[in-house]
Amino acid sequence: MSHQYVHVIGPKDTVDDIIEFADRDGVTLAGISAAKGPVRTVSFLTTAKAQQPLLDDLQSALQKTEGWQIAITPVDAVVTKEQDEDPDEDEITESREALLAEISKNAGITPTSLTLVAISTVVAALGMIENNVAAIIGAMVIAPLLGPLLGSILGVSLGERGLIIQSAKASAVGILLAVAIGGVLGIALPFDVSSKELASRAAVGFDDIALALAAGAAAALSLTAGAASILVGVMVAVALMPPAAAIGLFLGKTAWLMAGDAALLLAVNLAALHLSGQIVFLVRGIKPRTRYRQAKVKQAIRFSLAVSGLLLLALALVIGYKVIPDAFPLLD
Repeated sequence: MSHQYVHVIGPKDTVDDIIEFADRDGVTLAGISAAKGPVRTVSFLTTAKAQQPLLDDLQSALQKTEGWQIAITPVDAVVTKEQDEDPDEDEITESREALLAEISKNAGITPTSLTLVAISTVVAALGMIENNVAAIIGAMVIAPLLGPLLGSILGVSLGERGLIIQSAKASAVGILLAVAIGGVLGIALPFDVSSKELASRAAVGFDDIALALAAGAAAALSLTAGAASILVGVMVAVALMPPAAAIGLFLGKTAWLMAGDAALLLAVNLAALHLSGQIVFLVRGIKPRTRYRQAKVKQAIRFSLAVSGLLLLALALVIGYKVIPDAFPLLD
C-alpha cells in the first residue's frame, strides 16, 4: 500500500478546520507544528486511495483563505500491526497535483534538454548508419522526449493550456532540432541510405502503429502508477528520435521518398502515442478538481481524441495503400 505525507501550511486560525479532515478512512493526523508565530503546519499520512479526495477537500475548504500552501512528500514504507492489503485499493498512486509538478518540470525547453536531444540525435544517427543497435538504444536512454509528450496529454486532461503550449513547443523544437542535426550529418558523412537500421525507418507498417499505441499507454500508466519511467521513456524515444534523425539523414542525401516515409512513420507514432495516452488518462480518471473545469475539458478531450483518432486512421490508410496497394484499386 503506497502512502504519502500531505503537509498543509496555513494561518493558525484554520488548524481546527483542517484537522477535521483526518476523520476519514486512509487518513491519519501525523502532527501539528509548534505553536509559535501566525502560521501552522498540519501533516497527514494518507494512503494512495485517500490522497486525491483529501487534497480536493482541502483546496475547497481553503479556497477563500489567504497564504496557504500544500506540500506532498513520499513515504518509502509504512509498518503497521496489520499488513493486509485492501483489495479495493486504487492503483493510482500519484495525485493530480504531483503529476502536474512532475511533468511540468520536464516538459519545457531548457539548455540541458536541447543538449541531450542533440547528443541523442548524433548517437542515434551514427548507430543507424553503422547498423549499431546498441548505440541506437543508448541514444534513446538520454533522449528527453517523454516529458513533453506526457505534458501535452496531461495538459488536455486537466485543462492546463499553459502546459499544453509549453509541451507542444518543447516537442516541436526537439523534433526539428533532431531533423536539422540529421540533415547536417547527412550532408557531411558518407553512408549508404539502404543500410538496414536506416532503411527500416523508411519502411512503415501496421506493426509500427501497434508499437506506438503500446508505448503511449505504457507511458501514461507508468506516470499514474508512480512507476519508474526510464524504460518507458526509452520506448517512447524509440518511436520518435530515430524517425526524426532519419528524416534529416535522408534529406541530407536527397533521398526524398525515403525522407517522406520516415516522416510518415514519425506522424504515425505521434498520433498513436497521443491517442493511447489520452485514453489511458481518461480511463484512469485523471481530471480537474472542480466540476466547472471538468465540464470545460470534456470538449477538449473529445476534440483531442477525435483529431488523434482521425489522423491515425488517415495515416493507416496511407500505410495500407503502400503495403497492400491491391486493397485500394480505386487509388491506382
